[in-house]
Amino acid sequence: MISIIVPIYNVEKYLPQCIESICDQTYRDLEIILVNDGSTDGCRSICEHYRKKDSRIVVIHKENEGLVNARKTGVSAASGEYIAYVDGDDWIEPSMYERMYRAITEQNVDVVMCGRYEDTGNVHKAVFQGIPEGKFDKQALIEQVYTKMIVNDLFFEWGIFPSVWDKLFRRGCIERFQMEVDERIVMGEDAACVYPCLLNANSIYIMSECLYHYRQTTSSMVKRAQDYAKEREQFRILYRSVNEQFEKYASIYDLRQQWKKYVLFLMIPRADGLYAGYEELAYLFPFSKVKRGKNVVIYGAGTYGQRLFTVLKKSGFCHIVAWVDRNYQEFQKMGLPVEDPGVIANKSYDAIIAAVTYARSRQALFENLVKSYPEEKIHLIDEDLIFAEETMMALGL
Repeated sequence: MISIIVPIYNVEKYLPQCIESICDQTYRDLEIILVNDGSTDGCRSICEHYRKKDSRIVVIHKENEGLVNARKTGVSAASGEYIAYVDGDDWIEPSMYERMYRAITEQNVDVVMCGRYEDTGNVHKAVFQGIPEGKFDKQALIEQVYTKMIVNDLFFEWGIFPSVWDKLFRRGCIERFQMEVDERIVMGEDAACVYPCLLNANSIYIMSECLYHYRQTTSSMVKRAQDYAKEREQFRILYRSVNEQFEKYASIYDLRQQWKKYVLFLMIPRADGLYAGYEELAYLFPFSKVKRGKNVVIYGAGTYGQRLFTVLKKSGFCHIVAWVDRNYQEFQKMGLPVEDPGVIANKSYDAIIAAVTYARSRQALFENLVKSYPEEKIHLIDEDLIFAEETMMALGL
């Protein structure tokens, strides 16, 4: 049996599609655990409606204690030999668990993982693990996987995604590490569980199929903190608590440098609130050559682009003359004032800021932009600045 844990908090708009995609799986031997983490919308009644329709569904209503606690609650209630997760605003392909169950049993491994679709409106982007398909025993894990498990050489490029929901775990492999995650962590909670788990796994299997749909919405893509001091402390806890785990298991493989890069990857887009002295800087961190008061075009409307747009509109540090993205129509449907990149040609600007944190996407965007615009006006994140000791100190790490 596979126990599927679904943490739920105020996602009534998407929850029916999520639950139905699980109930309609071609693999039927499922235990579906819906953990309603104190939702204040209609999620409670939706959970009860589906519980009455499908005897495999178990519903747990609890006070709001956060995602980590909800997942722990689900694991504690689970009776399956295998554990899987689906977030309440996502959905899955009909054959996901049939294919993953077949792989985990036939290959006799501890963890199976697949690719995902990143869904923004009607745009469905297939995204694969950064390590090729195949089975990896412990020796292969040490030699071929751990060397690039978190960061695949470039900043930033995934090796294995930190998410729990694109994986099927043998219960004995995941349970301890899920229960050890510090409940004060609100970003990076998946990584705090998955990477220590994989480091201690004896074998894994990577599939080349995309079976999970990861929904991109303005609410899911941009988490806004009310208390930056508290958020800095949460990141410090994330960094140090998992670093201690990696230090303990360093004899298997030392992941501490990769972990540092991962935490920086999470924090950089939120530097406006996390970087001590951010407002006093003469440049727009981490774009060392974009000075205060300049007219800028923001290129990119993903997580980072949305954050940067909001920060600059509020602070006035730079004047935004355009915010563009090639998928501008989908972002407009989400209520965002994103325009067609073609408008750049008609704008007067000092800098085009590439609001992209992934290395290959950043480089591809740069190569495309230099065909039409002056190279000296195109600005990418400054990696030397990101890895500088002064940045680590300013971020509280």
